[in-house]
Amino acid sequence: MSGIREVRRRIKSIKNIKQITGAMKLVASARLHKAQSQLMEGRPYAEKLYEMIRSIAAHSKGKCHPLLRRNQVPLSGLVAMTSDKGLCAGFNVQPLQIVGRRLADQKPPNAVEIISLGRKGLDFFRRTGVKPYREWAGFWQDLNWYHADMIGQELIEAYIAGRWSHLRIVYNRFKSVIAQEVVEEVLLPLPEPQPQAGSRDSYSEFEFEPSAERLYAHLLPRYVKMTIWHALLESKAAELAARMQAMDNATQSAGEMIEGLTLQMNRTRQAAITREISELVGSAEAINA
Repeated sequence: MSGIREVRRRIKSIKNIKQITGAMKLVASARLHKAQSQLMEGRPYAEKLYEMIRSIAAHSKGKCHPLLRRNQVPLSGLVAMTSDKGLCAGFNVQPLQIVGRRLADQKPPNAVEIISLGRKGLDFFRRTGVKPYREWAGFWQDLNWYHADMIGQELIEAYIAGRWSHLRIVYNRFKSVIAQEVVEEVLLPLPEPQPQAGSRDSYSEFEFEPSAERLYAHLLPRYVKMTIWHALLESKAAELAARMQAMDNATQSAGEMIEGLTLQMNRTRQAAITREISELVGSAEAINA
């Protein structure tokens, strides 16, 4: 019967794990709903901000802003966005694979400098011996606009100072609860805003105070920070969706293991009972003989 007791212990242990993964799935689901709401609310703001920049650019005479120019330096920057925690399937694997390929493909003097967002990415770079230019971690739980503003300001100042020729960002974009897409895109320099063909300029009848040039120069850094904020929201929603899916799969797997172990325990117990009955029948026949 020691075998049955061992199986029972395993079943109890797996049931405890199943309760934990089920609870983690519910928590991730609740947080995902909030993250999705933030993401949907932020998209119209970003679209309107770019519309303003595009319209004001038509009235600005001094368009040569540092954030629109590519710096003539050999060093490029790469922002790697990962999570602080694990248990989210392959959420962190694909972005880090892209970053790893960029690091492997770099050839002097065209070097790549890493900016790490998230503890999992930072752990990866420490294991591979890569020293990031800047690192941020531990902020995902309480993510807010302050983080995008702080990160964006430091990156903008470094770019204007001429540290990188261009700056790219790698993150997971939220597509649905069961699908996330890894995105690599240019963060800086910004593309030159161009008025849309055939569209009416909604700011053509306005007089700008201060000048359109000053307003234009003020909105460009704001747009960079908004882009970072949107990427943070996308990444957070994608992480929660990946975690919810991973915990759902783990809960289902635990249920299947419990069913299999229960069947094994019943078969073992049935075999033990059958063996005991056979021994009793054999003993009774021997006595009668």
